[in-house]
Amino acid sequence: MTKLQSRLGGLLVLQLVLAAGLFWNSQQQQQHDLQQPLLGFEKSQVDRIEISDGDAAVTLRKAGDQWQLPDLHQLPIDDNKLDDILTKLAALNSGWPVATTASGRERFEVAEDNFQRHLRLYQGEAAVASLYVGTSPGFRKVHVRRGQEDAIFAVELNSYELPAAGSDWLDKTLLGAGAVTSIKGPDYALNKTDSGWTFVETAPLAAGDAPKLNIEKAEQLAAAMADLKVQAVVEAEPAGDAIALEVTGNNGNWTYRFIQADDNYYVGRSDKDMLFSISKIDYENITTVGMPQLALETQSTEGEADADDTASSS
Repeated sequence: MTKLQSRLGGLLVLQLVLAAGLFWNSQQQQQHDLQQPLLGFEKSQVDRIEISDGDAAVTLRKAGDQWQLPDLHQLPIDDNKLDDILTKLAALNSGWPVATTASGRERFEVAEDNFQRHLRLYQGEAAVASLYVGTSPGFRKVHVRRGQEDAIFAVELNSYELPAAGSDWLDKTLLGAGAVTSIKGPDYALNKTDSGWTFVETAPLAAGDAPKLNIEKAEQLAAAMADLKVQAVVEAEPAGDAIALEVTGNNGNWTYRFIQADDNYYVGRSDKDMLFSISKIDYENITTVGMPQLALETQSTEGEADADDTASSS
């Protein structure tokens, strides 16, 4: 009886060891499955991206080393924004599916005819990846489904990171002048030398008659031109008088046109065949600067005149 018990005990221990080994292997396999890439692509492969929200669609295309919007005058794309989302997509892991049924596709809005976003990545004409993006199960998460597959996953992503409008991908800094070295406005001309900003002595400023320059105002104006940001492309020319500025920077030499129409503000540049909307703040930071703001002597004279008027009235 003792030998039988000993043998049974040994078998029990062996079974426990085998069970533990099987469980460990199962856990390792599950862990491995959780780490499987959802889309499995390399960023360097992708040279075209199509995004649809069901109503609108946008195409992003790589031309040489630059990403462009082919449906929006070949304008450049915000490279940082695009690189961020491609990095995030490439790093997505599948995890456990939350559903695999046709009804799940509808419920989580990842069906072929019912989705919040449909993303397609290409290398040339070959499809690299396809992804349907649907509802959100929680903060910074969405339900997704790979094209032609049934499994639906919850991953760390936001639908708004995949806009279907070209203006949302547009490089908003495309009109920035860079490091500005000269600015010519309606009643002034400025030039930057090694010693700093100065007035250019041209008519109506005779030689030696240029007032003292407000260096701070000149630097603020140059910074506004260097950092100018657009909001969207404007297809129709708005009615309104344009304020022209000739600007030279390390990115080139251009003529800018600034237009106000009601409560809307626009800018155009001589190398572009379209206008762009801009913010009221950017518009005013540039167009409200003229000789009275740039000339310290003018400001001082105006201040003294105001003081004289106040004294005489009292």
